[in-house]
Amino acid sequence: MRPLPVLLLCLLLCSCSTRKYVASSHPNGKPEVVIYMKGTGEEAMKVMEKVYYATGQLDYVGHFENGVEQGEWTYYYENGTKKFVEHWEKGLEHGIQLDYAPDGQVHRELYYENGKLMKTIDKSHQ
Repeated sequence: MRPLPVLLLCLLLCSCSTRKYVASSHPNGKPEVVIYMKGTGEEAMKVMEKVYYATGQLDYVGHFENGVEQGEWTYYYENGTKKFVEHWEKGLEHGIQLDYAPDGQVHRELYYENGKLMKTIDKSHQ
């Protein structure tokens, strides 16, 4: 019996690819919620979520690991300017969160530790 080529073996043994699902659409037909899954069957896990405005502009994008929020989540105004950036660790807000004004300037900084708000700095009055 001849050994399988490495690439074919990887495709057969592991679900290396991420699949995209449109979970819901706006009345105009454009995607509203898009989910990215890795794995198959009962082993499938959500790894990313993107939500869009009816215009098609990205509203927010966030990542998951082991079924909970992980890493950076970024929210946008409908014009595409950053609105808010937050960080997650094992499903809890952790680290610095940046709240942006519509002009793109940082409006507030929020500091979290394991899901608990520790400090807020209002940058709009400095």
